[in-house]
Amino acid sequence: MQQSLHATLTNPQMQRARPFPSLLVVIVILRFCILIALLSLVGCEKTAPGFSGQGKKPVYLPLSELDDITNQAPQAIINSGPIYLIGDYFFMIEDKRGLHVFDVSDDQQEEALTFIQVPAITDFTIDGNYLYADSWMDIVTIEISDISNIQFISRQLNVIDPILYPALYNGWFECVDLSRGAIVGWEETELVAALCETVN
Repeated sequence: MQQSLHATLTNPQMQRARPFPSLLVVIVILRFCILIALLSLVGCEKTAPGFSGQGKKPVYLPLSELDDITNQAPQAIINSGPIYLIGDYFFMIEDKRGLHVFDVSDDQQEEALTFIQVPAITDFTIDGNYLYADSWMDIVTIEISDISNIQFISRQLNVIDPILYPALYNGWFECVDLSRGAIVGWEETELVAALCETVN
């Protein structure tokens, strides 16, 4: 059974970290639930005896690497997601990888400042000097007062139910094995006796 958000935030070990504001909890989880609701238009089921042929398989990241939250050099935008504008900073998600950060103080030419690596991210919000983002099943807190030298503060565990099938896809795929890590993407592959299928 998943650990409740209340239990997570009242854990004594978490009290040393900056408390996660209740309003932001509602915003992040509500946005994620809306995404889940939209994606639920496509269902997922296991079917025997299995399918062999073209389909998709999960791309895994070891759970030990989820806390690798760091500044990196600006990177190319490949698969963008939600955006956030605060002051002169413009944040844009790179799905499952992190956040592009731009200085937009000059309306004629934005400047790419940094890329904040946040493995398995799909959504985020900002409150003052703190950025809150989902990361696989968890919510992480990042201190961003110095945008070029961010500080990873804490991870609230098992807050979110992840999507365990390829979004906006209709067909066969390799069933997820949670013991292998966090899902950070899906790729085309030749399936052998696959048991999972998305259906409309």
